[in-house]
Amino acid sequence: MSEIRDIWLHAHNMIRSARQIINRDLYPLGLSSAEGNILLHMWTQGKEMGQEQLVDQLDISKAAVSRALDSLERKGYITREPSPEDKRAHWIQLTSTAAEIGPRIEQIYNRVFTLAVQGISHDELDFFMRLFSRISENFAREQAMNT
Repeated sequence: MSEIRDIWLHAHNMIRSARQIINRDLYPLGLSSAEGNILLHMWTQGKEMGQEQLVDQLDISKAAVSRALDSLERKGYITREPSPEDKRAHWIQLTSTAAEIGPRIEQIYNRVFTLAVQGISHDELDFFMRLFSRISENFAREQAMNT
């Protein structure tokens, strides 16, 4: 029977390995996985959004998001504008430069998914996703009760 240390080790190894592959594949574009995660999220979820939305949706600290956005802005992938409602908040928009590499970034992340599911049937993947979803819901419920 699996114990939490086994599950934790496998989950950690999956995330670490995926991050290393993503970093390697993003390197020629001059991007880190943190920057790639933000660009992919914005590319697939909305070409513009509030900085706080990124923090919440990606579950990354404000400082880490701010650092990544500073770098992405210097590289010409995003623009930041003060929010009309709250001058302390910023509205993030992808630039045409980001739109040009958006499909390439999506391809890199899709490649990681393809590697992950090699030799796994559709039924096994569906079961895995349902199981991970239930585990995620269990953690979210616990977190909500203690916040």
